[in-house]
Amino acid sequence: MKRFAAPVLALAILAGWAAPASSQTIYLGAYAGTSSQTPKFQNVQFTTDTTFAYGLRVGVRLLMFALEGTYFQAAHNIVVGGGTLVDWNNKVNDYSYLGVNAKLFFPLLFLQPYITAGYGYYSIDIQSIDKARDGGFNFGAGLELKLGSKIGISAEGRWHNVNVDIAHISLGLGDFTLCGGFNLYF
Repeated sequence: MKRFAAPVLALAILAGWAAPASSQTIYLGAYAGTSSQTPKFQNVQFTTDTTFAYGLRVGVRLLMFALEGTYFQAAHNIVVGGGTLVDWNNKVNDYSYLGVNAKLFFPLLFLQPYITAGYGYYSIDIQSIDKARDGGFNFGAGLELKLGSKIGISAEGRWHNVNVDIAHISLGLGDFTLCGGFNLYF
């Protein structure tokens, strides 16, 4: 995998220099929606918790491709259905992501569906228990509606997958976000 990273990056840089400046666009955006999280730990049952999520993004788009920096945050309640983590019940999990995502657009006039994948750092802070930070991947798909050349509105679903060691426990955090937002293009 690492063997292919350098040539792909070199081709992307060359494509960026070769493309006309008008096809390169910088954008800033904000989004909000729901975050549905299901923690996983051996012999412990958790109940899925859905809560409000919000975030910001900044990106560079070149033709059909975009590279963006993304931040989002959500605060989940941990609901233990049974098992050894009874003292975690009803604790708040402050959950955030800071990372980089790549997007591949399929432009259709005003409507532009896309797929996205990324990697970043997830911060987990379980109230009165422990804090942890670890890297993880996310995958998703979305749809952007361009309203002229300067504004776009979007809807996106994304699956986040990270495993963290918190309080000496290897906790798996699967999280699905469904968000809507806007982008301002410069």
